[in-house]
Amino acid sequence: MQVGTGHQKGTQMSTDMTAQPYFEVLSREECVRLLPTATIARLAYCGEGGEAHVFPVNAFVYSEEVIVRTGYGGKLAAAAHGATLTVEADEVDVATRTGWVVNVIGRGRVIEDLDDLAMLELAGVRPWAPGGKEFF
Repeated sequence: MQVGTGHQKGTQMSTDMTAQPYFEVLSREECVRLLPTATIARLAYCGEGGEAHVFPVNAFVYSEEVIVRTGYGGKLAAAAHGATLTVEADEVDVATRTGWVVNVIGRGRVIEDLDDLAMLELAGVRPWAPGGKEFF
């Protein structure tokens, strides 16, 4: 499944004991660099009845797009129908009260190009959850 990176936001949070907390908007390049470093990301979409669905996933950046590996189910159906999807990844250091968050919003699609599929298999893109996850 791919989510276009056309609407990407990132925020870096920081505080220390002597300074005021602040938020810094990250560049697109920094967001693309940080997103795949997150241990876990979350994929969110709205179901047919408007209910929110949020799932833990591994997110990878390939050819300027966010890739999530999935199997049959709601995530695949949402991507196949071109639904708007959001991928969120973050990292927080509770001790230092610092961290970052990246949100990517875009239309989903299922990758069907055989060359792209072969490249993703060779790159070792693996799902976070167990089970059959044969779609990207």
